[in-house]
Amino acid sequence: MSERFEAQQQVTFGLAELAERSGVAVRNIRFYTTEGLLPAPGKQGRAAVYTSQHLVTLELIRELQGHGFGLAAIKEHLNRIPVDASDTSIAMHSTMLAPWLADRPTTMTRAELAARTNRPLSDDDLTMLEHLGVIQRLPDEAKPPQYAVATALLSIGVDLIDFGLTPATSAEITKAIETAGQRLTADLEETYTRMLKPKLSDQNMTDSDVERFVSLFKPVSIAALARSYEQALGALRQRESIAAQSRRQERSQTQHPDLNSPHSNPT
Repeated sequence: MSERFEAQQQVTFGLAELAERSGVAVRNIRFYTTEGLLPAPGKQGRAAVYTSQHLVTLELIRELQGHGFGLAAIKEHLNRIPVDASDTSIAMHSTMLAPWLADRPTTMTRAELAARTNRPLSDDDLTMLEHLGVIQRLPDEAKPPQYAVATALLSIGVDLIDFGLTPATSAEITKAIETAGQRLTADLEETYTRMLKPKLSDQNMTDSDVERFVSLFKPVSIAALARSYEQALGALRQRESIAAQSRRQERSQTQHPDLNSPHSNPT
């Protein structure tokens, strides 16, 4: 793990700063802790300290509340997240809810983005976050400039940048995803027109019925895409592991040729 990652994971802050970073009132943070939605803070001497895990959990709670989830439903969802989950893992749980929820971006300035990510963001960083769909520069003439931010993806986007992502690479990734998405949409539209639309018409479905059908199909199709993506990544990791093992064996044979000779006599 890089020093930067270690430094990020070791960052702690007090209750007032957590409230400022998250936009959640102090009394609500205490309430969530009492109700078991938010883990209890750690201790530094007599002072209570919070970490980035508390911050992303609060963001997830706000996201769910914004979509009408009650506290019982939110607690049920949070209980599915491992107790020792990292902040990135918690953010991933929020991200996986996205297909089932309408987009509700948060508006932030560049300074607010830096405060939320606990690091300065360069122009290249902002470009990469835009490529990844995490932020979008708003077209108005507001000063300072404002961005629509998908908060569930923000910490993940920053982690990708810290792994060495570049503007050129992020642009290529965006292009590949958009191309694949357009191709998939065209294929699904062709299938819908050929196989489903006639059946829906025979059932005298209205436009609102069709719209509801499409809305119901959205999470199913995205979940299927996620499974397919995970399977493809698993196969890729297996191929890379085999290739890496083969390279290690080749290096070992090159560095110690006598050990691989049929005439070698190890002692």
